[in-house]
Amino acid sequence: MLIMLSSLSLTGCWDREYLKDLHLAYGVGFDIANDGKIQETVELIIPPEIEQKSTTSEIHTSYGHNLRSASNQLRNRVRGNIRFLKNGFQLLGKSVAEQGLYSNLDVNFRDPSNPTSNVRVIIAEGKASDMLEQKTVGELKVGEFITQKIESLEEMSVFPKETLDTVFRFLKDPGQDFALPYIAVEGDEIITRGLALFSDQYYSGMLNPDQSILLVLLMGQQGKNARFTKKIDLGYPDNIQEYITINVGLKKTKRKFKVSVSADGSVEVHLNLKLQAIVEEFPGDRSLKEKDLQKVNQALSEILTKEAESVVEEVQKANCDIFGVGRKLIAYHHNVWKDKNWSKDYRKVQFHPKVEVKIIDTGIIE
Repeated sequence: MLIMLSSLSLTGCWDREYLKDLHLAYGVGFDIANDGKIQETVELIIPPEIEQKSTTSEIHTSYGHNLRSASNQLRNRVRGNIRFLKNGFQLLGKSVAEQGLYSNLDVNFRDPSNPTSNVRVIIAEGKASDMLEQKTVGELKVGEFITQKIESLEEMSVFPKETLDTVFRFLKDPGQDFALPYIAVEGDEIITRGLALFSDQYYSGMLNPDQSILLVLLMGQQGKNARFTKKIDLGYPDNIQEYITINVGLKKTKRKFKVSVSADGSVEVHLNLKLQAIVEEFPGDRSLKEKDLQKVNQALSEILTKEAESVVEEVQKANCDIFGVGRKLIAYHHNVWKDKNWSKDYRKVQFHPKVEVKIIDTGIIE
């Protein structure tokens, strides 16, 4: 009886919002305008008035001295309130990345209504607004296309899976940096440039797509697939050279990462990667025979080891501690870390990458 009487005093829902009264932001882009203001571009998805119709999209742009003021200006331009519940990504123009990410992402963590856990952060080679203003790519809305593209390339090990949450943790961590997807507009297409490397919060360099796959593997973050096409010499009498395509993402990768400090304080990193490969294409006029496997394994190991050395060189040149060497020093060699000026000393770290490839399946063709 007491429960029944007390239920009479309940007020019910008081904070509900009707979908028909909202504009859902599926993608947001930020640029630095010519006058130094923040330019915010949003793709809004408008729900249909009746179920039989499909959703429509609108692209809106606003300017402000910071993200909050730009968002307020944007809300003044559209009908109804804007909610970011379905926001799949934040697209940052290269100018924003060069000036630093922290101040431009800070508002995301101050506003609890903004999702962060599954929102990808992407770098655009030019202006983010140019990409979003395409409105559609083929039959897909531009935001839908970019979201699917990023997710697909994460599965192909081209991009690591980074979100607003992980980026924010890296921005607060002095011992580790990060890399983000780097895309561009080419004609009517949105293409992949590779990975944008960051030193602290600033864009500092890039890797091409092939280098990106190897970096993701070296980081221990492989997707469901990771393909390489390499040219090898099997030493046949006619000296035929063949291209071979392998997939190393279908099997588990073994990775060893060890940071050691010598008596004089110098830092060395041993990074070993053992890959189990499946041959997906070998279009030569001879089949890949058992006696050739060892030679192919050795050739692929040497090629990928040399490329891993090149990737590490590019990462150090960009002063991007993508592997978290500083994090290891903070945890296990704290006295050494305190004596380091990591923004300068990271480039002095001696890396020793090694990649071993073992083909375990040559396919169904004998």
